Amino acid sequence: MVASQAARDRGRAPGQIAAACTAAGYPLLPSQAEALGRYLELLNRWNRVHSLTAIDSLDEQLTKHILDSLAAWRKALSACGGLAGGLVADVGSGMGAPGVIWAAVMPESRFSLIERQQKKAAFLRHVIGQLGWADRVEVIESDVRDLWGKLRADLITSRAFADVEAFFSLTAGISGPGTWWAAMAGRQVKKVSEHLLIKMGKQSIELETYPALRLEVPGLFAERHLVLARRKK
Repeated sequence: MVASQAARDRGRAPGQIAAACTAAGYPLLPSQAEALGRYLELLNRWNRVHSLTAIDSLDEQLTKHILDSLAAWRKALSACGGLAGGLVADVGSGMGAPGVIWAAVMPESRFSLIERQQKKAAFLRHVIGQLGWADRVEVIESDVRDLWGKLRADLITSRAFADVEAFFSLTAGISGPGTWWAAMAGRQVKKVSEHLLIKMGKQSIELETYPALRLEVPGLFAERHLVLARRKK
């Protein structure tokens, strides 16, 4: 019976994803809906063994993973003016939100999914292989601090860090002049200084930050916010 339900979910996932995203103002191409449907299928298959997420119903996954990620994506892209050809780093990518979801709707951008836990990194590599994205999406099994000076992202994102200022500091070493940050957060968003100085060895970099933006996620009754920042030099 469980297997039968899983099969029904697989069959209806792309259509349900496409309809929900269109209703929320994020219309998808058929190929994008198929990719996200396949992603959820793989997530649920791995989740039964590896417990990657506590959210196991298609409706909740659609709301809390896909629509939540797309709400942040729209705000981030509007702020930075698009990233065609740029590199997006999803730090602490976990089960792939927002990185995998953003990769589905940003086919001209490159992605680095940074995840230090072995089983989660293995899942992400499997997803990328199954979706045929290996030419533009890489999975890096590492602590982000070990990547300082080895990676330079145009946009750095995460929804795994509770402390936004700590997120900026820990990821500063994979930034360059003009890099954007888009930190997804819940209800409690500590006020961040408009100008942050972050020490990187013997030098300091300055970040210009913006007031937290409220995200409207259809069907989600918890508060969601996005905190944006940009490196000046």
